[in-house]
Amino acid sequence: MKSLNRTGTSRLAALVTSLVLGAGLVTACGADRATSGAPGAGDATGFPVQIDHRFGSTKIEKKPSRIVALGGGDMEASIALDVVPVAGADWFGYNRLRNWVKDGLGDRQPPELIMASQPNFEQIAALRPDLILYVNSVNDKNQYDTLARIAPTIAAPADVRNVYGVYWQDQVRTIAKATGTTAKGEEVVQRTQGLLDDAAKAHPEFAGKVITAGVFSSGEYSVWMPSDPRMRLLRSLGFRTNPKIDALDDGSFYVRLPDEQLDKLNADLILLAAQDQTGAVDPSVTANPLFATLPAVQARHVVYFGGAGVINSGTESAEFSSAFSIGGPLGIKYVLDKLVPKLQAGITGA
Repeated sequence: MKSLNRTGTSRLAALVTSLVLGAGLVTACGADRATSGAPGAGDATGFPVQIDHRFGSTKIEKKPSRIVALGGGDMEASIALDVVPVAGADWFGYNRLRNWVKDGLGDRQPPELIMASQPNFEQIAALRPDLILYVNSVNDKNQYDTLARIAPTIAAPADVRNVYGVYWQDQVRTIAKATGTTAKGEEVVQRTQGLLDDAAKAHPEFAGKVITAGVFSSGEYSVWMPSDPRMRLLRSLGFRTNPKIDALDDGSFYVRLPDEQLDKLNADLILLAAQDQTGAVDPSVTANPLFATLPAVQARHVVYFGGAGVINSGTESAEFSSAFSIGGPLGIKYVLDKLVPKLQAGITGA
């Protein structure tokens, strides 16, 4: 997060105050203020609601209509609920709405895309939000406190410790409660879970297989922790995470593996984001003798897909990688039929 010095903090405070006063929105509790706007989807009754999260509790006085979504997948989950934010962040900072997100949006006005990695607080305040979604995030208390001065802000559930560690089901239900779309949220969760359950039942060969998944970038292997949305999707299909990798969990969603630990990658299946835009695997991957001699690699139980250099390329590979990574109802719906054949090929060694 970009730190705020005293001058920056004062400027932000002045801007927030001027925006709030200018719209006549000041209430007795500044963090609970609400703004007016065009009515959104869902039920406007049932407010106020209170959302408990890891940084406390947030009271939302009335149904929000100007939502800013900052967490990974928060924007996409909102769209799946038919609640379109005025602005939202792509987890990878892409400056265009991805095609699989457009499919969920339909002909509705798209959100303005903003950055989440280093939030521009003045930009966010200028959007006059009445709710900020910071649900699946880096869990930064300073960021949260600054956002909560702008508008009511909800963060990850209290029991979430890993960054970007919110289950997509909890993400949907939390956002649904905050936006008055609880019934829609449950419908979306059940429909999406049904897709995963059907895929798992159709592929019993996945059940119990140990999988290691991660990315090769800048000459380094990184592996995803059990809390990562991609690993949770894979577990939903019947796979088990690699206990040697799980033991490295340090609260992030990934860890880097030095060469001397590459043996930990070995599993029934290795899934590695290491392809470029042409589909070619980074030659540094296969040239590494420690990787090339892993039993899984030698038995061809390894699947490659678009890596870090592809994710914001606007290609089909980018659509796959981003949907797999961001997940949630829209991402899972898009990627599942494309992911399953890759996993099948990896298990059989085809």
